[in-house]
Amino acid sequence: MIQVYIVFFKIFVFLALGFVLNKTKVIDQQAEKALSKILLTAVLPFMILNSSQHTYSNEAVNGMIILAAAAIGYYAVSLFVLRLSLKKAKMSEDERRIMVTCTVFANTGFVGFPLMEALFGNYGLLLAAVFNLCYNLFFYTYAVYLFSRKPKFRFVEIFKNPVSVASFLAIILFIIPWRMPALIGETFKLIGDMTVPMSMMVMGSMLAGVKIKKLITDKKAYIVSALRLVVLPALMMGAVMLLAQFVPMLPETKSVAVLMCALPCGSMNVIYSENHDVAPHFCARTVSLSMIFMLVTLMFWAWAVKAVF
Repeated sequence: MIQVYIVFFKIFVFLALGFVLNKTKVIDQQAEKALSKILLTAVLPFMILNSSQHTYSNEAVNGMIILAAAAIGYYAVSLFVLRLSLKKAKMSEDERRIMVTCTVFANTGFVGFPLMEALFGNYGLLLAAVFNLCYNLFFYTYAVYLFSRKPKFRFVEIFKNPVSVASFLAIILFIIPWRMPALIGETFKLIGDMTVPMSMMVMGSMLAGVKIKKLITDKKAYIVSALRLVVLPALMMGAVMLLAQFVPMLPETKSVAVLMCALPCGSMNVIYSENHDVAPHFCARTVSLSMIFMLVTLMFWAWAVKAVF
């Protein structure tokens, strides 16, 4: 349990640093975008590739397969249930779409990857990469369809994403017996080690720009945050515990499955809602509110999986 508190103490420090740097005008919106682009196109892919150097075992491979199945089930079921349940809700169609995407698609990049690596090492990161591939599969097809309001799926976008490409390569490198020479592995690790501080500083800077007064009056944003941060991880924990009665699973596999469902709303929702003018302000408020509540709920779930699994 001490490890969990140590990890979150470090995360809090990086978040606070990003917050202060934003308030002191060292990081502005343009700098946030630049840092985010560097993180997603250069730093994070190296971190993912380095995770492939985890010691091979049949248990580890089985865990990856189980997690892929759990992730696909999570996205398929949650998207279907939410679209169906919100069909007659008293809100605009744009708000319905945002509630679905923000509830289902979490921040697997900025928060998920660094957290899984910090808590469970290379294997945790490798599992997160598997989960993220399923995220990309559903986001760049169904979510983009919701944002664009057109029956057009963009499956090819998955292969244009550096994080997705790195995830594919990491899985392949893990499965084959070849391992990187120490010099290359250490270099990849050195670059990848920038992921946690850089991503948390960006998140902290984003939080500094949140207008609290507008957040506290948006009831729908509270509903999304409750579903995203409490209900979905609780359901995944229940499903994992039930599945574990029939299929042997490593503690890391069960923990990552739950925690990847306990992350705040993904920032990609904001980007696409702005690009397609789909309730962008509501989306931004929803994502921001979930980021604030995450500071409490994510620590709880990290403690819970360590205690239960």
